[in-house]
This record gives sequence, C-alpha cells and structure tokens, in this order.
Amino acid sequence: MRKHLLPMWLALVPGMALALPSEPPQIVLRGTVTTNSGEHPAWLTLICTQGAGAALSLQLMLSTDSAPDFPFDAFEGPRAPASYLPSAQLQVGHQRFTPATVAGWFSGDVDGAFVFGIAVTPRHRATVTDVAAALSKPGVTLTWVQLSGNLQTPPLAAQFTPDAMQSSALKRIAAPCLPRSKT
Repeated sequence: MRKHLLPMWLALVPGMALALPSEPPQIVLRGTVTTNSGEHPAWLTLICTQGAGAALSLQLMLSTDSAPDFPFDAFEGPRAPASYLPSAQLQVGHQRFTPATVAGWFSGDVDGAFVFGIAVTPRHRATVTDVAAALSKPGVTLTWVQLSGNLQTPPLAAQFTPDAMQSSALKRIAAPCLPRSKT
C-alpha cells in the first residue's frame, strides 16, 4: 500500500505549489541618502497589492546609523506623533508633489534599518500614485526629502535613478494600482 502513496503525493505537490502565497508585485531600487554624516546607501521599494488590504506603497529604507540624530522613534508605529504631519517631500525630475504623511517601522529583515512608508488604496489619486506614475518615465530621478519634524535636526535627502529596465518594471508593477485614466 505504501508504494501507491508516493505517486499520489507527487501528483498533489504541483497543485499545492500553486496554492502557496506569493510575494506582492514589487521592485526595489538602490540609491543614496545624504545625512549630516555623509552619503549612505538607501533603498526604495514600490509595492502594489490587490484584494483585501490592498495598497500602493513607496518605502524608503536606510540604516539608522547613517543618521544617528534623526528622531526615527517619532515616526515608528501607526499612531506615531510625526505620522500626522506631511513630512515627506517628493520630487521626480523637476516635478514636485504635495508633501505626504509617512509612518515608519524598524525593519524586521535588516538589522539596524528603518523604513518610512507612504501608502494609498489602489486607484485613489494621491501623492504616492502621482510619484509612481512619474517614475515610470525613463531617465528621471526621484528625490525623497524626509523632514524630521523639528528645526534642530536636518532632513534626510534620498535619491534614486531607475535605469530603463527598472522604469519599465515600475510602470508594470504600479499600473494595477494607479487611477484609471479618463478617456
């Protein structure tokens, strides 16, 4: 009887693999962030999810060591005091966007990293959708200036310049979450 279990198990495995959850469509760009201590690596992630809890989000991740005086704790968590203020100034090429509110969290994946996030429900027009649409054009640079919320602490200034392949991927990944164009 055990001889017959192996073929049955092997027949079930491909179907089970299809049922496993997959990562949401996303792209990660490497860039730099300039702080009081100089220029450091930074990462920008664009994610578009569908279904329950769907969102289009932009996330800026950097090492907390690169900006030791920045008040990361003020942005951490869903009800963080700084998360109510429009503190992210975004620009793609020469196009500036309405400042956005951000929330943040200490990364569970990268030790010593902090992530700032901006999100919106798919198909709703907001700063994040406008930025995502502008990023799909080749040859543009995204500048994310993250204000600290106090005048004593200088802002963080991150820059990302996607190449042609990354611009194409940004356009493809963001498309389902962008507002439908009016024709």
